[in-house]
Amino acid sequence: MDQAAPGLANRIAVVTGAAQGIGEAISRAMARAGATVLLADLQEERANDVAEAMRLEGANASATFVDVADPGSADRMIATCLERFGRLDVLVNNAGIDAPPGAAWEIDAEHWRTVIGTNLSGAWWCTAAALEHMRERRSGRIIMISSGSARIGDSGISVAYNASKAGLIGLTIGLSVHLEPFGILVNAIAPGYTGTGEPMTSEERAAYDAAHPLGIVGPEPVARACVYLASAGGDWITGAVLNVSGGWWRGW
Repeated sequence: MDQAAPGLANRIAVVTGAAQGIGEAISRAMARAGATVLLADLQEERANDVAEAMRLEGANASATFVDVADPGSADRMIATCLERFGRLDVLVNNAGIDAPPGAAWEIDAEHWRTVIGTNLSGAWWCTAAALEHMRERRSGRIIMISSGSARIGDSGISVAYNASKAGLIGLTIGLSVHLEPFGILVNAIAPGYTGTGEPMTSEERAAYDAAHPLGIVGPEPVARACVYLASAGGDWITGAVLNVSGGWWRGW
């Protein structure tokens, strides 16, 4: 493990969807920065394996089950954090369904409810579960993992996914107003392609690289952005959307 950075030393962080991909990268980056991390995931066994590997590297990490689409499960996740560590400083709402395919006219009610219920409502249930504790302590950081798909449409991606990721931005902005008086800062990160989802074909990758010189470098830039928002660097940032897309989209 790298030497703990003062910014996250003694901080307790919960990361949802932490068993793989962006969530695993965020968990590892926060641990390297000194945080104690609770990895929460529907894939509990896999999350436990990642936490065990992190502990072998010197991190303070453990795992728990969560189904973010179930409010009761979100409540139990936060209760587990408080039982194990006594407090919660940082909540990263990363869990979600990766951009499913589907033409708009093919989407049925179950598809819509599942994507919105996991990606958008799931982030709300986890946040709602943490609010009483954070408000009492008058401190906390909440980070939503949105997507450039909140701004960019794609004929190969379900509009439910676009709506869910755009909804996270609206949730971030609204929550930041409500929670700022309690010392709770709420921000979103909008990644581009990280290579952790459905792989591109070789032709798609070549076209992407030709159009975007920064390329696709994995989930680490997203993880580092989370550490920044959770640490002293984020002390004066709330209601913001951080574009971490390698130039895939521009603006915020």
